[in-house]
Amino acid sequence: MTKKLLRKLLGTIGYSIQRKGGILAEADPFAVMQRLCVDKIEPVIFDVGAHHGETALWFRRILPNSTIYCFEPFPESYNALSLAVGSDPKIKPFNYGLAAINGIHKFHSNESSATNSLLPAHVNGPLVWGEGLLNLKGIQNCSFKMLDCVLQELSIASIDILKLDVQGAEPLVLEGAAGACAKRSIGIVYAEIILQDTYVGQKRFDEVLSCFHDAGFSLYNIFNLVSTSNGSLCQLDAIFTRKEPDSS
Repeated sequence: MTKKLLRKLLGTIGYSIQRKGGILAEADPFAVMQRLCVDKIEPVIFDVGAHHGETALWFRRILPNSTIYCFEPFPESYNALSLAVGSDPKIKPFNYGLAAINGIHKFHSNESSATNSLLPAHVNGPLVWGEGLLNLKGIQNCSFKMLDCVLQELSIASIDILKLDVQGAEPLVLEGAAGACAKRSIGIVYAEIILQDTYVGQKRFDEVLSCFHDAGFSLYNIFNLVSTSNGSLCQLDAIFTRKEPDSS
C-alpha cells in the first residue's frame, strides 16, 4: 500500500499521518511506548495473547518497574509462558484469554501456535502466509473473560499499555473492554493488525481502525509492516493513544 493510498484510507475514517518537525518517527514501537510512559512510576501492562512470553520480557526490559499481566488461553502456550516468566514476581500469567463475552469458547489450535485464534483460518490464508502455518490441529474449549470483568476481579483501576495480539480477534477484546474505554482507563494500545484474508470473520483494515476510533483511541503510528512476496501489505503493528475528550 502506498503512503498516498494509506493517507486517503485513514482520512476517510478521521485519521491522518503526520511528520513532526520533518523528523521521521521512531522505528521501534517499544522505544515509543517507553517514551510515552516516561512519567509512569509503576506502569500496568496487559499482554493479551501472551503466547510464550516474548513480548512480556521485552516490556520488562524497557519498563523495569512495570507489573505485567499476561493472558494466554491455550494450555500448551500457557505452560511455556509460565516457564518463561515464572522467576519474575511482577509478571503474572493467567490461563484464559480476553474476549467480548465471559465463558468457554472454541479455540482453534493451528500448526504454528502463534497463529492460534478464536477465529477459524481462512481458505486464502496459505496464499498469504505460505503452507502449513494455519493448518488446523484441533479445536479446544478454552476460558475467556471480558477485560472489564478482569479489571474488577483484580482490583485494577487502569491500564497504561494494552497489548493485543489475538490473531484477528482484537475487536472482540475491545467489545469486552467497553466500560474501561468509556472511563478512559486505558492509556495506550499496541496491536497487531492483519490486513489480508487470514481468518474467517476477520475485519477489514478500515473496520479495525474504526473500532479503535469508536472506542476512544487515535492512531499514533504504525510499525513492522509485513508484505507478501508480491509486495502486498498483509500485516502491521499499530500504537493507539487515548483521544482527548474534545476530539471528534
